[in-house]
Amino acid sequence: MVGIPHFAGAYVSGTELAPDALRKAGLIGYLQQMGLDVRDVGNLTLPDEMPRHNVPPVRNWPAPRMLWDLLREEARNWLGGEHFSLMLGGDCSLIVGTAAAHQALYGEQAYLLVIDGHFDAMQPIATRCVGAAGMGLWFLLQDNGMWAEDTGWTAERINVLGCQQQPGENYGVDVITLAQLQTGELEQWVQSVLEKIPADAKLLIHFDVDVMDEEAMAAAYSPSKTGLSLTEAERLLAAVLRDHRVMGMEVTEFSALRDTTGECAGRLVRLLGNALATRATDASSDTLAI
Repeated sequence: MVGIPHFAGAYVSGTELAPDALRKAGLIGYLQQMGLDVRDVGNLTLPDEMPRHNVPPVRNWPAPRMLWDLLREEARNWLGGEHFSLMLGGDCSLIVGTAAAHQALYGEQAYLLVIDGHFDAMQPIATRCVGAAGMGLWFLLQDNGMWAEDTGWTAERINVLGCQQQPGENYGVDVITLAQLQTGELEQWVQSVLEKIPADAKLLIHFDVDVMDEEAMAAAYSPSKTGLSLTEAERLLAAVLRDHRVMGMEVTEFSALRDTTGECAGRLVRLLGNALATRATDASSDTLAI
């Protein structure tokens, strides 16, 4: 387990406090209770100076690039071993760096499964200022090395689950919407996605907590009345994490500043622990490197 305490791609703070808030809420103890051997390697050390501004087109630039370059190197150590890696963000812009590391390790075997209430692929344009948290998939698929080092990702190796609506432009990525998942056949939708992925693939999971509705997760950075229930989110994660092609998962967009009572942190701890327990059930020798 490793913490990535940043808000480089966000407008306001809160997500940088998530790793320590989840630890304080008992994440390690709960994972151990679920039968997992846990090793916490602490938090990623970030540069002392990370720019903050609202100058178009990318908010706080080059802070997101600084984070990605660091993660491109550091995340190889977390994702390249024999253990499952749980990475605690942080806003969801970190996906560019972790996915770049995953691609560097596994090449064409690298696959990315994004669980998110939004399709984060806004394009940077000079007339507006947008945080990199809303641009991750664009940087992975469309940047061509202008803003960041080319990652090598292609659309057919990325799947997105849980979007509130089909995006106007999906750049060739397969998207399963929230409405489809809530038809009562959630596990079947997950299975249909996993079956299309090659048997020798290495999967990285990106879990953005805003895929849940605000009743389930009011401490999401951007809570919404629309989303999965807590039970649905746990079922979805369990179905995904049961697949042992999954090498690791990053958890993003939990804003500890919104969680004044700690209730949401406790809820997220139980969600993660219960879902990850499916791996312990299937293979008791798993070590969770956090």
